Amino acid sequence: MRKVSLLVSTGNLGDNIIEKGTFYEGVKRDIDYFGADAGTADAGPTFLGADMPHNPIEWERHDLEITLVESRKKKVPMIVGSASTTGTDRGVNLYADIIRSVAKERKMEPFTMALIYSELSIDMLRERVRRGETEPLGASYPLTDEVLDNTTYVTASMGIEQFTHALEKGADVIIAGRACDDAVLAAYPIFKGFDKGISLHMGKAAECASLVCWPQKVKESIIGTVYDDYFTIEPLHPDQQATPHSVAAHSMYERTNPFVQALPGGILDMHNSKYEALTDRICKVSGSVFVPSPDGSYKVKLEGAGEAGHRVYHFVGIRDTRAIEHLDLILADTRKKVSEIIGPHRDGLYDLYFHTYGKDAIMKENEPVAKTSSHEVAIVIEVVSKDLELATSVAKCAKFRFFYMSYPGQMNSSGGSVALLTDEPLFPKNKCYQWTVDHLVTLKDPLDPEIFRYSFETVSGV
Repeated sequence: MRKVSLLVSTGNLGDNIIEKGTFYEGVKRDIDYFGADAGTADAGPTFLGADMPHNPIEWERHDLEITLVESRKKKVPMIVGSASTTGTDRGVNLYADIIRSVAKERKMEPFTMALIYSELSIDMLRERVRRGETEPLGASYPLTDEVLDNTTYVTASMGIEQFTHALEKGADVIIAGRACDDAVLAAYPIFKGFDKGISLHMGKAAECASLVCWPQKVKESIIGTVYDDYFTIEPLHPDQQATPHSVAAHSMYERTNPFVQALPGGILDMHNSKYEALTDRICKVSGSVFVPSPDGSYKVKLEGAGEAGHRVYHFVGIRDTRAIEHLDLILADTRKKVSEIIGPHRDGLYDLYFHTYGKDAIMKENEPVAKTSSHEVAIVIEVVSKDLELATSVAKCAKFRFFYMSYPGQMNSSGGSVALLTDEPLFPKNKCYQWTVDHLVTLKDPLDPEIFRYSFETVSGV
């Protein structure tokens, strides 16, 4: 029976390190390729907007090194997508340098490395906008010159076609820019002629490695195997199981529609996917199909971020349950008093946020629990402004007002709040960034050289 097996050991390469025990257990198996997604937008817009690394370089090197060494021993491909979290050119070049360094130190035999870049020229993107080739995805607005003026970096998320092109050209190691998570893992089976829908669903299920299994463990290795009409997920940690429940749950992970995954050129349709227990530890999945775009179009997601200004924090704690009961009133009054003191004419020059941990800091207006039962809450005061001095003044003012708040049933003279951690404002190392681009661009050719750029080289340590 035809099959192709993948060893995946991390859902975010370099974010903490791969657990070596199950990794080397997996290496003993019949593995056809190694794959790893290294990126996420979950970390927020700062790392893309500032083009800065998210992870310590020693963690990045750890994961890349053990994967490269074992893939070259087996002489099978190693595929990494969304290099250094954001997939910018800097990230691709960083990973490429690590690969070259490891190859030299380990005196490796020559191999072909493909670099796929997906960071975009903003001026080029402006022209695409003028030609009407872009449209909103998650954004509520179209791309305009003003949006792009406020954007520092933009990447395009590649699908399987860009990876299969590199494989066709003989790549042994692929280091890619921003990519769809599932495409990173699905490209090789599709390159080998396996069903696109089955391969993509395997990629979706395996993208976070051991998080697809129960009980939850992080950075443990799993094996995803694609057959002609189904795939399997098998954990390598002896205490984990890949069950129909766990694999189905992860297939619905991060989806607005649990049965549909959008991809460049179409969708992965999981309406008829069937999850079965092949053994008590191995799950079998069948019935998943790839449905091409009805109009034949090929659209790629764009991610962009830019500066929003400076950010200043203050922290306040409230222990008075009477104050907590009237917290919405207190927050509204504090906001009003800050405006009066700072000056209403400057209201549009800053953004003031209150994150009330213990009440609705996580869900905000979507929090279904209307009345908290907490006996204490922590309020994170966050101020964003282009003017650092103004942001600092607003944060100090808001903190001050909490010490003298007034509310029904009050039984003290100072509002019942306390400073948390420190009484001085806190200034993050980096400026505040915001997502600016969450759009699609239509490509006539999936290998459009203005969107995806390739570099092939022979790497040798001998």
